[in-house]
Amino acid sequence: MSDMHHYETAISKIVSNESEEELILRGHRLSDLIRTASFAQAVFLMLSGRMPTPGQARTLDAVFTACVDHAVTPAAMIGRAFASYGTSIPAAIAGGILMFGDITGGAGDPLARLMTQALARPAAGDPDADDARVEAAARHLVAQALASGGRMPGFGIPAHARDPRAPALLHVARETGAAGQYCRLLVALEAELARVKGRPIPINIDGIVAALVLDFGLPEGCAAAFVMIPRSFSTLAHHLEEKGQGTRWRHVPQDNVTYTGAIPGSP
Repeated sequence: MSDMHHYETAISKIVSNESEEELILRGHRLSDLIRTASFAQAVFLMLSGRMPTPGQARTLDAVFTACVDHAVTPAAMIGRAFASYGTSIPAAIAGGILMFGDITGGAGDPLARLMTQALARPAAGDPDADDARVEAAARHLVAQALASGGRMPGFGIPAHARDPRAPALLHVARETGAAGQYCRLLVALEAELARVKGRPIPINIDGIVAALVLDFGLPEGCAAAFVMIPRSFSTLAHHLEEKGQGTRWRHVPQDNVTYTGAIPGSP
């Protein structure tokens, strides 16, 4: 039985002695990283144990920018509601993050699982996968989604006819060399959905982030986190703005609520 009071980690270590006060992060002194690395590079290093290529670092930075805000959407609404009730910033940020799930901001995780399974067996001698194999995987995933009566996660968004963040991120990834087989599969899925449905259902932010996380070589379970963590700054910004406006008791007006229950004394 393992020692329940002992931890083992390859991530980080505090060094505190007469000769040095430091934090070691994946074999790098944090003081060195502070001087030479970006936030995106440090995150990539911490999660993967290796420094990203320049293209991966630039693309991950673009991911953080793309996910930082999306107007007064649920995470922002939570920040504003918490401010109007005098709740703390940590509580507002925690509440905003807890809102994310498979419907809002979390669709990247199930899509990443599906794409990983679809390309689980690399083509012999071709680590990037050939076009025919990618297209076959796209056909299989779309048929599977439709047969189960569901929808393909990572595609379509109510706020836009076409999510502007997805093509912008894909452009950066291609331009920097960070796009790989999963971005190719994502584009093939978009084409297959349009063919089967008879209308375009464009890639959304969850979809492109899922593909990029996999092309970075990061675990598939990171996709939703790469959306919700930068979005926490949106919750903070909206919380601070609402607090500065001095609003109180932010709630749903009763005119927007339809009661469908019983009325006492009515027949």
